[in-house]
Amino acid sequence: MGAAAIGFQRALRHLGVGGEVFADEVAPGFDGLVRPVRRLRVERDDLVLYHHGIASALVARVLHLRCHRGVVFHNITPARFYEGTRLASALTAGRAQLSALAPHVELSIGVSRFNALELEASGHRNVHVVPLLVEPERFAASEADARLRQRLEALGAPRLLTVSRVVPHKRVDDLVSLHAEVRRRAPRAQLLVAGGYDAGSAAFRALARRARAVGNVTFLGRVDHAGLVAAYRAATLFVSMSEHEGLGVPLLEAFASDLPVLAFGAAAVPETMGGHGLCFDEKHFAALAEVVQQVHEDDELRERLVVGQRARLPAFSLPAVASALAAAVGAGGALGPKRRRQRPARPRVAFVVQRFGEDIVGGAEAHARQVALRLAPAAGVEVFTTCAVDHLSWKNELPAGTSHDGPLTVHRFAASRVRHIRPFNRLSGELFGRGQDLVSEARWLADQGPACPALLERLAAERERFDAVAFFTYLYQPTAYGVPLLAERALVVPTAHDEPPLRFQLFADVFERPRELLCNTPEEEALVRKRFPGAAPSRVVGVGVEALPGREARFRAAFGVAGPYLLYVGRMEAGKGVDELLAFHQRLVSAFHDAPSLVLVGSGELKPRGARVVATGRVDEQTKWDALHGAMAVVVPSRYESLSLLALEAFAAGAPLIGNTRGDVVRGQLERSRAGVGYDDERSFIEAVRAVGVERQALAERARRYAERHTWRAVIDAWLGAIGRVSAGGRSR
Repeated sequence: MGAAAIGFQRALRHLGVGGEVFADEVAPGFDGLVRPVRRLRVERDDLVLYHHGIASALVARVLHLRCHRGVVFHNITPARFYEGTRLASALTAGRAQLSALAPHVELSIGVSRFNALELEASGHRNVHVVPLLVEPERFAASEADARLRQRLEALGAPRLLTVSRVVPHKRVDDLVSLHAEVRRRAPRAQLLVAGGYDAGSAAFRALARRARAVGNVTFLGRVDHAGLVAAYRAATLFVSMSEHEGLGVPLLEAFASDLPVLAFGAAAVPETMGGHGLCFDEKHFAALAEVVQQVHEDDELRERLVVGQRARLPAFSLPAVASALAAAVGAGGALGPKRRRQRPARPRVAFVVQRFGEDIVGGAEAHARQVALRLAPAAGVEVFTTCAVDHLSWKNELPAGTSHDGPLTVHRFAASRVRHIRPFNRLSGELFGRGQDLVSEARWLADQGPACPALLERLAAERERFDAVAFFTYLYQPTAYGVPLLAERALVVPTAHDEPPLRFQLFADVFERPRELLCNTPEEEALVRKRFPGAAPSRVVGVGVEALPGREARFRAAFGVAGPYLLYVGRMEAGKGVDELLAFHQRLVSAFHDAPSLVLVGSGELKPRGARVVATGRVDEQTKWDALHGAMAVVVPSRYESLSLLALEAFAAGAPLIGNTRGDVVRGQLERSRAGVGYDDERSFIEAVRAVGVERQALAERARRYAERHTWRAVIDAWLGAIGRVSAGGRSR
């Protein structure tokens, strides 16, 4: 049910509607994604969609809300499955609550037609069907836990799989009976049961005893998403014996995993399967065992089943869910394309970026400010950003409200929570490199932040004031949630590089929904299209560069720098490769008495130390250019770049580049400019320094010539073209 709420929230963003998810109980670690219901505050025009299942105290709260109210009904298992238990009375109460809600809600949604009929039978009016979201991409073979899949495939065959909580109404006991019949024909047959269970309950203990007697039954318990995909991909056949499904999401997940399905056709199951897979209406285990054997042995039959099942999945896709939601909330017209206002002589553009300001250190932030300032003479530019200075915590340090930065109007909004970096890093370690479900990705994005719902609410409310809304960097929540919310006028500067979060399917909203992507380099554009083949139209725009005059002597005197020096400018973080750069430089110093110093300009969590290392901290723009003009070479140690602005500034100052070629972008800049030398380990770093020392004059000349090709006039012309296309409603490749 929680996953359904997150899926509905995502679908509503695709309709241009914002909203948050509230719950009566919020598990530890999910407080960024879901808010406690005690914090729910509504206005009269709001719509609250209450997801109802078993008896809940939330019903009373919903009935007292002074706003529009709706109910989403998933399923309530009939009490007959739990006669003699405390759960039976709760199930009976849940159905009574469903009837009690009927006169007090304006909208009732069933996740299947079967559930919609139950709503109508309980007295509900204005009943609609909105299916649950299933994303086939999340069940590709590449998303599976490879080790678990290999271990399961090493077991005997055929391998039957069911995915559900091990509770009476799921009828896993019937599945064990079927498995016993299958084993009579194929002794090495296996039964895999994925899902949580109460090992101490009488029902499970009895089931486990029977399973041991039959043999070859594995209770996998609760598994993460990658483990779940491994189970689907390792199985021969998915079997469901459940007698009361409100929809049956695991059936669809099996469809998405190219796993043939054999299911008892009760409740919503026939509707969910839609004539695909294999459905039966009598539990004749011997006959079903023959079917299992046939599916296992007949490759042509398996392929026909798989092809048919794939055809069913579009009915549960994000566009289908969003379309059904739009119809349900009566917003088909209201949320569709708005009538465009008359275009003024000067376009109005909103820039959305997670931090903003002259003193903010960060590539995307600096990029946004440079473009905004240079675009301002030709367009009215307003910036929507947070009150944060520190990108690690998102602590509110700047005052909320509206201010000005030269010609720019800047709107700052307070982040609703700070980020605690150590727990966040632990979460990243758990999720990166493995297939994930929507809830896990949404949880990571919520913790990544900055969580700033007021910013998105203001943007959505004022969307008609802007011809275009430009989002800078794909990675953060304002972009990830803002782009689908304002897709019809969104431009995105992705600043994407090959890093673990780029694998998250949730970011498809950022790359596929906007009008255009304005990429920084050909390498970034190629990376985006490889990861998201359905990405929006894209262009390589990049940034311009204009060197300030520099006085090398002034910089040397200010920081006591003597002799030749290598220069790095940026955040002092391991993620930027600074720790590795320091280690390589110290090896250089220990091996050569005339090795150049290493000058590090910037601030961050890493505190640089070492022989011939000069750390200046943050400096102003003029001091930076003084340093650039005097450098023997500028070093870009990061392997994760969408565009190295530092490299372009180095070229404009006539400084050669020493770049980490383990990143495609920096390698591409070196190849196109021929104005530097690359490295990928300690030995090649030392060789690169030596080569620059020998060839510096020729490299410096190539650097200047390359920088002359990156003018701000060309960049701003490209921006104005993109804004014009968005304003006109165009979308061209």
